[in-house]
Amino acid sequence: MFRYALIGLFFAHTFCQAQQLNTLAADLPGAIELQVNRQYTFSRSPEGFGNVQEFPLDPQRSHIYFKEERNSVWFKVVMPMNGIFEFEITPESTDDDYDWMLFTYKDPLQQQLLIRSNNARNDKTLRSKTGIKGGYTAMFVTPGPGKSYSSPVMVKQNDSLALLVDNIYPQGRGFTISLSLKPDYAMTGQVKGFVKDKLHHRPLIANVALEDDSTGVLLSQTETDSLGFYSVKAPLNRPVNVTASHQAYLFATEDIMLDTLPQKQVDFLLDTIKAGNKLILFNVHFAPNRDEILPNSQADLDRLVKFLQLYPGLNVRLVGHTNNNVFADMRYLQTLSFNRAIAVKKYLLKQDIPENRISCAGMGGKTPLIQTKDTVLGMKNLRVEVVLVGK
Repeated sequence: MFRYALIGLFFAHTFCQAQQLNTLAADLPGAIELQVNRQYTFSRSPEGFGNVQEFPLDPQRSHIYFKEERNSVWFKVVMPMNGIFEFEITPESTDDDYDWMLFTYKDPLQQQLLIRSNNARNDKTLRSKTGIKGGYTAMFVTPGPGKSYSSPVMVKQNDSLALLVDNIYPQGRGFTISLSLKPDYAMTGQVKGFVKDKLHHRPLIANVALEDDSTGVLLSQTETDSLGFYSVKAPLNRPVNVTASHQAYLFATEDIMLDTLPQKQVDFLLDTIKAGNKLILFNVHFAPNRDEILPNSQADLDRLVKFLQLYPGLNVRLVGHTNNNVFADMRYLQTLSFNRAIAVKKYLLKQDIPENRISCAGMGGKTPLIQTKDTVLGMKNLRVEVVLVGK
């Protein structure tokens, strides 16, 4: 059980992704929302303290807080599951000195609880990195020479944390922040299998990632050996997604759960990248009867973005599908499936994929992959397909 330091201060009158810092994010109400198990790069350092200097100069303030807020940005992180939270800040220039404080997220600021902080002098032998990670025990690191990292934080699902990052020097050169959440459940199962070329069945040196189905959090990953074989640890009695990817092939995903046996074999045959072939986004999930993309879809969407960035000569046709619900109006299902394809397109546009590369269609429940009355198996019919189209 961690002890928390309560703020008792009075204040004067907020796959790797490139980001720009909004000046509003220098004050708590404008905090930038980040997701765990992702990396974000900011091309420049924060400049100034926003509309309100939430930590004005106060030499009497405890050294576990900032002595003075200078060039700051606020981030907000909501935890998708129980686990151990860590993060790391890597400055582009080792001359920059990033300090930080981590709070429970509440607004106004006076209601927040400080749970970690690090105000140590930048250590150029560590590339001036800082953050929280395993192997370190201090909750709060005060100014001057000292440890660049503080201890990890045990979190629970839906916990909201606020991270205030401050570069004590102006006109910095930017930074990267990576966030990690390690689930607290045991990884006592095993998923293994082979990844091969679909056409010739040749073994492939591919990446295999295992993600939690309900949150999209990366649980483990590995690379196949020269025979195309892989093995990854997995939890028991929890739905997970296994994805095999290779830069020269379309990635493929299988949804599984180790319920009756602690081991399962999942083999992949990856398709080549050419017009007419398609990949299926089984793990782009939507709210029931809506076109709202759920947060656990992030991993598949990011893979699609990366693929489109690697192959700028390919256009895609996004095709939405629903279940063939005999009790639903066919026109409604067609419209719903089309709107879901549009929702994926909007996500791609936000990631700077040109609009002229993307077209959309909705098939409703006309072309199910599986004819079944089993609701779990039938979930495979709820999908978005990405059909490759040459320019």
